[in-house]
Amino acid sequence: MGKITKAVLLLVIASVLLMGGCQDKKQTGSNVKIYYTAVESGDYYEGWAEQLKEQAEAGGAEFEAGYAENSVETQVAQVKRALEEGCSVFLCGLVSTDIAAEIKAAAGETPVVFINNAPPDRQLEKDKYVYVASDEYMAGQYQAEYILEKFASKEEINVVLLKGPKEASGTTGRTEGLKQTLKSSGKKINYVFEDNANWNEDIAKELTGMFLKTGRQADCVVANNDDMAIGAVSAFEEAGINTDSILFLGVDASAGGCEAIAGGRMDFTVYQPMSSQIETAVKTALNLAEGKNLEEIEGASGDGKYILLPFEKVDASNVSKYQ
Repeated sequence: MGKITKAVLLLVIASVLLMGGCQDKKQTGSNVKIYYTAVESGDYYEGWAEQLKEQAEAGGAEFEAGYAENSVETQVAQVKRALEEGCSVFLCGLVSTDIAAEIKAAAGETPVVFINNAPPDRQLEKDKYVYVASDEYMAGQYQAEYILEKFASKEEINVVLLKGPKEASGTTGRTEGLKQTLKSSGKKINYVFEDNANWNEDIAKELTGMFLKTGRQADCVVANNDDMAIGAVSAFEEAGINTDSILFLGVDASAGGCEAIAGGRMDFTVYQPMSSQIETAVKTALNLAEGKNLEEIEGASGDGKYILLPFEKVDASNVSKYQ
């Protein structure tokens, strides 16, 4: 065999070994590509995207975001396109909890970190399909505990309940936490009004205005988020009703919610540790892309399917800490 032939053969062998080595090698932060498909555009999810990008780039990963605009078809198409373009791991805020299986199928063997909206437990899998958030049940539980503390002497409590979208995991968890905790108190709990205001301040204001026209009395207005609680407060104020004896409760400890508590318009909210969720979501994504397990990540569940960060109670006594 001539020298040139030998050189060519060695080059081919080296190329094959190199290619095989790349296929077997786990990705590191410097070559991980993260794709975040969000429910929709707008301040809330674009704010998430900005912070996710910051964390991803700090970890040496590339980052891209897409907004599904509440379209299942768009979200599935985004995942397929990102996979074709070399995505290493997905961050996914599901448009609907019912489409987790479709997202997984579109992602192929690429791991998915679900955020913002929880898929059914059966759709999660240890170290591959993981949900990062806070325990939504706890938020509702904290609201109920505050109500029971303030109305300890009352045997009957009239509750107005404003909920998020029907399909949202936050709606389900927060509502169940509230209702089950109130029920376990042994007091008589009357839900004098209950409807879905879809996280929206204006819808909550309109629905609360409808309730006020019924003439029924409320001891507290409980909302699945702060915007809806603020909308309810506005409805009472515009109707000229004194709210000194009525509790208004939300969730998220948003800037508006904290301002309302500091100003005496709202009474209670629950801090959702968004920054910690974002940092943890990216860390989880990097670990999965690099073939690492999640056991050492704070909040990781024993079954490896969840990473849950604790909520915190916020009222007038500590709201300044969250502003």
